[in-house]
Amino acid sequence: MNRHRLAAAISLAVAMQFASATTLETVRPQRTTPEALTDAVVADAGLLLLRSGAIDPQRQRIDFSATGAAADVASSRYAIAQFDPADRTARARLEKQGYRVVAYIPNRAYVVELKAQGTLERLQSSAQVRWAGIFQPGMKLDPNLFLENRAELAKSPYGGYEVQVFGFAGTSARQIAETLRKSADASPVVVSEHDSLPTVRVRVAEQNLSRLVVAATAMEGVSFVGQYVQPYLDNSASIGAVQGNNTNNAGAGSGAPTAPSPMFDHNLFGSGQIVALSDSGVDANEAWFTTLDKGAGPVTAIPTPASPLPPAVLPPNPTNKIINYWIQPGATANDNNNTCPGSPSSTSWHGTHVAGTIAGDAAGTFGASNYLASTPTALNHELADGMAPNAQLLVQDIGNDTSGCLAGGAVNDMFSQTTGGGAFIHSSSWGAPTAAAYSANDVSADQGLRDNEGLLFVVSAGNSGPAVGSTGTPGNAKNALTVGMLGHAGSLAINFQSSRGPTDDGRIKPDITAPGTSIVSAAGDSSTTANPEAPATKALTGTSMAAPTVSGSAALMRQFFTEGFYPRGAKTAADQFIPGGMVMKATLLNGTNPIAAGFGGNDTGWGRAWLDGNLYFSTTLAGGDDSRRLRLFERTQLAGMRTGEVQEYTIANVAAGQELRATLTWYDVPGTPGAAIALVNNLDLEVVGPGGTYLGNVLAAGASITGGVADVRNTVEQVRLSAPTAGSYTFRVKATNVPGDGSANSTRQGYALAVSGNFGLPAAAAHPAPTATTATTVGNTSSVAFTGAAGAQSYQLYRATGTCATAAAGNFHLVGTGAASPLIDTTAQGGYSYAYTIRGVAGDVEGDVSNCIDLTSTAACTLQPQFDTDSFAIGSTEGSNCHIALGWQAGSSNCPASSMEYKVERDTSLAFAAPVTLAAANPGITFDDTTPNPGTAYFYRVEGRDAAGNSGGFSAVLGTTPVGPNGVSSDDYADNGDSSIYLLSESPWHLSTLNPSPGGGRNYFMGNESGTYGGDLCSSVTTPSIAVQAGASTLNFNARYDIEHRWDGAVMEISTDNGTTWADLPPDGGYPSSFADTQGNGCGFPNTRGAFNGVTTATSNADPGNGTAVAVWKPFTRNLSAYVGQSIKLRWRFSSDSAAEFQGFFLDDVNLGGTVVDRLFKNGFESGQVSSCN
Repeated sequence: MNRHRLAAAISLAVAMQFASATTLETVRPQRTTPEALTDAVVADAGLLLLRSGAIDPQRQRIDFSATGAAADVASSRYAIAQFDPADRTARARLEKQGYRVVAYIPNRAYVVELKAQGTLERLQSSAQVRWAGIFQPGMKLDPNLFLENRAELAKSPYGGYEVQVFGFAGTSARQIAETLRKSADASPVVVSEHDSLPTVRVRVAEQNLSRLVVAATAMEGVSFVGQYVQPYLDNSASIGAVQGNNTNNAGAGSGAPTAPSPMFDHNLFGSGQIVALSDSGVDANEAWFTTLDKGAGPVTAIPTPASPLPPAVLPPNPTNKIINYWIQPGATANDNNNTCPGSPSSTSWHGTHVAGTIAGDAAGTFGASNYLASTPTALNHELADGMAPNAQLLVQDIGNDTSGCLAGGAVNDMFSQTTGGGAFIHSSSWGAPTAAAYSANDVSADQGLRDNEGLLFVVSAGNSGPAVGSTGTPGNAKNALTVGMLGHAGSLAINFQSSRGPTDDGRIKPDITAPGTSIVSAAGDSSTTANPEAPATKALTGTSMAAPTVSGSAALMRQFFTEGFYPRGAKTAADQFIPGGMVMKATLLNGTNPIAAGFGGNDTGWGRAWLDGNLYFSTTLAGGDDSRRLRLFERTQLAGMRTGEVQEYTIANVAAGQELRATLTWYDVPGTPGAAIALVNNLDLEVVGPGGTYLGNVLAAGASITGGVADVRNTVEQVRLSAPTAGSYTFRVKATNVPGDGSANSTRQGYALAVSGNFGLPAAAAHPAPTATTATTVGNTSSVAFTGAAGAQSYQLYRATGTCATAAAGNFHLVGTGAASPLIDTTAQGGYSYAYTIRGVAGDVEGDVSNCIDLTSTAACTLQPQFDTDSFAIGSTEGSNCHIALGWQAGSSNCPASSMEYKVERDTSLAFAAPVTLAAANPGITFDDTTPNPGTAYFYRVEGRDAAGNSGGFSAVLGTTPVGPNGVSSDDYADNGDSSIYLLSESPWHLSTLNPSPGGGRNYFMGNESGTYGGDLCSSVTTPSIAVQAGASTLNFNARYDIEHRWDGAVMEISTDNGTTWADLPPDGGYPSSFADTQGNGCGFPNTRGAFNGVTTATSNADPGNGTAVAVWKPFTRNLSAYVGQSIKLRWRFSSDSAAEFQGFFLDDVNLGGTVVDRLFKNGFESGQVSSCN
């Protein structure tokens, strides 16, 4: 049976806690611009910062009536709760109270899913809540789609418009797509069922755009509706500039690389690295991409394209230059020279050129010309070989060779495929001109990088300059490394076409710049033979050329780390380190030529890439610069900080004469698209030195100054002292606000901090390795004791998941620091096995690594388990002894040493005001309540928890009444949902006070209290056994429904064998309608099956006006005289397809016409009566 997310019994009101709607100032919605988002506005804890306006919700409301969004609603399944600034436990408290956190909105607000025990009224009455109200449809709408702005919309090259729709976690993307198909004739382009970020992209005709906007914003579970803008495409001379800071803007684009090239000089050619690219494709038989020499001789091969659906992967071809060639959804294999409608130029074999810049390596003999492939020890740089000629490429082709347009699916799925394919740098030279707005692909990119923290995403800024605020998506992503374009070779001048920041929420973009003008690289053609073709070149200009220059250079940097050059500057096996994406981003940004005129600004960002400016070598070769050393401090997401925590690192002996720079980066959770500020988790950098305290991003004339206020927008913060005073400096990372977004572990924030300056020079011998002696659990921490050689300034503790026998040297990451033994890891989780090592710091540089020591932690594990709260159901209520049988699906713990247990609670009130705990730690997935009183209605819920006490959430509240061993006599059967509750509900059927029947009180409701029923449902509400008596053989019930006409429906069925088999049971006079138009539904009913659907109106029981016709209660009957003397069960079974849902089905006042109501007989069934339980 298909199940859908539970709709719990809740009653919502639109009233706000501190002011009624009639007393609120009404404000007009409008785009929130960078100019409006001043530091004072962003710092005002009382404001809700929405894309459509910054308001104080206690005093103001936004009138969305003229935007084209669906009308405001009086109730919804989703609400916003804003908390006071000092409240640091808001999220944990919300979840304990039964709310599900699904998003964060600045300032200090969560979007929550309401449940039975977590209502809006309860939120509004909470002393800790500043304000709570409905998440209105208009809040979901991108201002670009407001009616007044639609004339500016760019059309899809395929006609009409493309719209991207996001759902909250747990929402079905397929259901969203199907609803939009039905309601606005929209064609799905991308449907991504991501756990945290379900995404749909549809194409819709111009005349149907308004219908689509209304339908999409009205849908429960939708978080944002925005325009999707069609993305468009955005060796030798660049090498000296990016590796060695050459500033000569002259140089050939082909031939021997310009000097200086210190990375090449140290045999860093990209060996062992894989770089992924998403682009128009690659002409894979060009000799740039056909040969790879890993040191055992050249291997020549042309890849066979394949189409695994992201995030799926296929086995690699480890000896091929192109390790895999994967076609993305909607794309075709190979490259092209076609022109996508709306593009200013043809594709021009774009992806081939980009791939060549990253890792092209001419090899082979063609006529009189012979080219040698690079090896791990020989550069063999010829023609226009790329930045990392010995690296491999993973092609993720997003180009459609027929249309010339770009295709592809969800960016986050593509990133998961990237890392699954072994690549940890992804290069994208494409984007859509979204005028610096945080758009769909930005959200998706941020999610993908949060999911894959080992990945560095390098993306072009766009070619829409020189206008301010012209960067494109996905270059506006917080976690991306966005690249602007300079002139040719060593030029420090920005090309006028390069897109500029800031983003629309005031963030600094681009992050970095690189040469991008007249870049000579690989040329493609239309030939796709099985034989390599002679390498040809061409020159192109654009940020599309700058981004792969950085990507290929990043591969050299990553090789620097993975081969163990850090920290001592010489290749050392014991120092091998696998850098995460945050580390790579911080290192690149910390080592730039600052381009003083625009440092930290929105033209050139943090400067031009300069690898040797930050990467230290103990042997300085010609043209190299090793006047500064590098320190890295990294905390992965699992070892990240919580709100209020502070971590400090000291470099005691910084000398004058060289720049001192510190760069903090982190991968934030995705911003809520409808929020005005994309930042969710806010960290801050402070540097304290002889000259005072410097805050990140407080700059004047390209250098840090004291004073100012902490940054509240960016996920990159930098302190740069161009002429530091000699002395000791403390680098402080502060977790100012880490609210998370409701996803697992999002209230911890990892980071990378890179510091470079004149310290640790001249290089001394490495400080001797400490000896780790014991590793024990102390409280909820790991304590690692050691002995260390004299002279250490401090010590650093590193951790790898697993054991010393299984953990590779590169997998150890920093988890603690201290001045002496022991060192403490405060982020260990109980039950996990960890391997620990230690390094001493002397002369301000890390020393040799200690022996490895194992520990299986016995600390508390705080990881949230999985529990399907929708699986809770009531089984049997029949028996001679009164009992009620409960059941649910097994949950699973994320704590390895912890089993699951379940807390079972009961109450006599649906509101669950005073629950009694029946089982505090039930070990199984069933529970039999043997203590109920006969004839009394009871309500139950279950909480899934692991043995450590971590909660997976509460089920819905379900109600029932215990009955005798043979059920209920028809003469006594009367179920009103109040004093007698016999029907057994499968989720999402539940008891409700919404829309009372003429008899008043509660009813049975198949739907969501504050929205529509779900898609792909097959769910029943079933009677216990009923002994049909003469004179009480007419089934009577009242129903009210709004069910998609002829597509979805409810049926009645009867069983005479205790529920083993069921037969259709139409009401007297037959069903009012059928499943005539169904193309499939949850229960699999054919289109010939009769059903209750449409709307029960005053004049019809099947009015086709779903969503508009006024539903009323109507009586129905069914003669059951043919079943007199038999024991039967009845059920109402509801079935829906995947889209177009409405309110649902209400059922009440079920009886069989008996003369005595609500009485359970005491005698045996043989006498025509039914025994009660006792």
